[in-house]
Amino acid sequence: MGMMILGDAAYIPHEEFVKKIKEACILLRDKAGSRYTTLYNNVKLIKANSRSGADINTTNIDIARKTFDASVTWLASVLIHEGVHLEQYKAGKDYSGQAAELACNKVQLEVLRLIGAPQSEISYLLAQDGMHFDLNGDGVYDWKDYYLRDY
Repeated sequence: MGMMILGDAAYIPHEEFVKKIKEACILLRDKAGSRYTTLYNNVKLIKANSRSGADINTTNIDIARKTFDASVTWLASVLIHEGVHLEQYKAGKDYSGQAAELACNKVQLEVLRLIGAPQSEISYLLAQDGMHFDLNGDGVYDWKDYYLRDY
């Protein structure tokens, strides 16, 4: 299938977006090759958007400015995290909820270590409980949570 990269002037200008996403992809390709290959083969489009996340209906990954402005290692690990959600969906597994998030975090942690991320990013991820999807704290992931995202 192959991956396309598309910026959007409303969120992140195309040239800026493409440059950093390519940098993150090269880092993944060179340091976490099998994970990069899976990402490349499963994702149709990485695009700038108002919120970050995986779109299971289109096999796209959306990246918001706050996530984009993090380090290239963090950005690379988020691409993998969101790619794992697409893998979960494709395999017929739960792709949302705490268990799904913890599974994505586990792969993201592995990738952070492989690509030489700073200890601060590794420590931050280790401190996560997999509930970052439930932004309003009601125990359910729904559109209310999605629209509360600023990352």
